[in-house]
Amino acid sequence: MSQLSDGAMANALRKLHSASQTIPMQQAQPATAHMFIVNPLTAGSLVSLFSTHPPMEERIARLEAMSRGGWRS
Repeated sequence: MSQLSDGAMANALRKLHSASQTIPMQQAQPATAHMFIVNPLTAGSLVSLFSTHPPMEERIARLEAMSRGGWRS
C-alpha cells in the first residue's frame, strides 16, 4: 500500500461507518453482506464471533497507525 496522506483511508472508513450507522440499509441480505466494505447488517454478539474482519474501530486505528508509520506487517 502506498503512503497514506493524512489518514485518507482511515477517514474514508470512518465516514462509511458513520453513514451505515445513520442510514442503515433496509434490504440487506446475509448472502450479499460480504460484498460491502461496512457490514450492512446489525452485528449481534454471535454474528461478531464469526466475523472475518476486525471491528471497524480497530481497522481505523490500524490505518491511522500506518499513516503515521507506526505499524509494520
